[in-house]
Amino acid sequence: MTTSTSFDAPLAAISGSLTQLRDHIGALVATASRHPTAQRRAALVDVHHQLRLLGQRLNAALGAPPAQDPLPHEPPEPA
Repeated sequence: MTTSTSFDAPLAAISGSLTQLRDHIGALVATASRHPTAQRRAALVDVHHQLRLLGQRLNAALGAPPAQDPLPHEPPEPA
């Protein structure tokens, strides 16, 4: 059985990490824009590739039909 905590805890950590990741990527892009080099472009391409892979994984999960909740257990009828 999956509890909401086993979902909510990683979700909270991911949300915080994504905010930090956006900040880091923004700084990386700003630096690469100010001083473009082939090496910096390659680094941006690598980051882009990794983000696309993550996006593909999320898209695959979103495309899957949602799991159905188990039917509630009904007590046996009295004899």
